[in-house]
Amino acid sequence: MKQTINIRSIMLLLLCGTILFSCKKEKAIPLQALELDKNSIEILEGYTSTVEITSGNGNYAVSETSLVEVEITGNTITFTATENYGEERLFIMDETGRKAAVDIKVIPAVLSADDPRFYWDSMIELEQANGWSTTILENKVAITNIIEKKQLVLSWNGEFAVGVKPRANLRIIDEEGKQDVGLTKLEILTIDRSKNLCTIVFYKEKQKGELVFVLP
Repeated sequence: MKQTINIRSIMLLLLCGTILFSCKKEKAIPLQALELDKNSIEILEGYTSTVEITSGNGNYAVSETSLVEVEITGNTITFTATENYGEERLFIMDETGRKAAVDIKVIPAVLSADDPRFYWDSMIELEQANGWSTTILENKVAITNIIEKKQLVLSWNGEFAVGVKPRANLRIIDEEGKQDVGLTKLEILTIDRSKNLCTIVFYKEKQKGELVFVLP
């Protein structure tokens, strides 16, 4: 009789283990669609831009490219433009083989050019009939487009003079709200009264921006 009870106990334990194992299999994490925060970027030659993976399954890779260098850190992919320029479509892949396309456009560096412009994630031509206007204060420059309901404000501590400026900030205001980008460096490179132009470069870690505007 005791032996029969023991056998029944063992069978019961095995059955419970099977049920628990089945439950664990049913609770497996579902696969995620591979999605990006943007599917096209424009990068100035020698500069960087980032794409965030908002949904995916890890172990990301990027297809071969001739225009940019690629660095993957967690869910952030940093693209650095090389000396080549042009356009190409890259594919970001995760460990399940899922893909998402991102269109890259690399444009030539124009830092030495005299064309008024604002560059961060994309190029904005200033002093053109495109809706953008420039407002210049002692330690602040605002680039505004009333039609697009967007404003970019570059500010720093200190006077309006050539040199590196402390506590610099880029404020981006649009219909979605307000975003402050704390800059790691801002430098006024030139204030050229002969050309009536000022050139500013600014950085957020590896990402670089520039502003060239007409002096008041």
